Amino acid sequence: MRLRTFAMAAALCLALPLVGQNPPKPKSQKESDALQKVLQAQQAQNWDGEIQAINYVLENFADTEYKTLLLSMAVDAAQAKGDFAQTVAFGEQAIQADPNNITARVTLAETIAMHTRENDLDKEQSLKKVDDYANKALELLKNATSTPPPGMNPAVWPDTQKLLTSQSYDALGQAAGLRKNYPTELTNFKSATDADATNSVAFARLAKAYNDNKQYDDAIATADKVQAMANVPASVKTFAQQQKDLANKLKSTPGPK
Repeated sequence: MRLRTFAMAAALCLALPLVGQNPPKPKSQKESDALQKVLQAQQAQNWDGEIQAINYVLENFADTEYKTLLLSMAVDAAQAKGDFAQTVAFGEQAIQADPNNITARVTLAETIAMHTRENDLDKEQSLKKVDDYANKALELLKNATSTPPPGMNPAVWPDTQKLLTSQSYDALGQAAGLRKNYPTELTNFKSATDADATNSVAFARLAKAYNDNKQYDDAIATADKVQAMANVPASVKTFAQQQKDLANKLKSTPGPK
């Protein structure tokens, strides 16, 4: 699941004047024009064009006050076009520019978890990164004040905090599942759904965790909950249905389950 909230807010930050203490601003008309090209590409959902425009600003205006916002937008654009390597690269740059960048840490945790496979030779190395990024994000979220990050609309920040918390626990749940640590997997996915009751992806993965823990009735009930939720992507509903079918099959299979 992709978190568009921050990137959209960052794009708005480029388009509108900001209020508050020391808001970012372009230092020249050339920089302002370059930032507008970023915004235009983002609005057109031209992800390659957006990344190209972001790189142009970063390379030609080294002292830009928009660096953190631009790198967050680049992470989002790379993820939107399904480029795993580029998402990780921009995410690491975003954290280097701002160690407290919560959205970059959550995106890295989720992205690396989703691209790690059980038989990968570097599986544990990847999962350690997931743990580190997700746990640090949770720490930052717990210490976060009511003041949102630069470019974030204060009105949407509380819901964004819930989603980021949910996604962090979701990444930890995926990592635990890949380690076959099923009790921890279940605990983390429960925490993910508790943090944000609208995170349909976390609920679908919670159904899988219940199956992994041989709690088949809970798996069925959770899968049904996903099907009843509004605006759920078809792929998520399909995954939830697969978990329900599996639970019903395992329930009816004689012998140890």
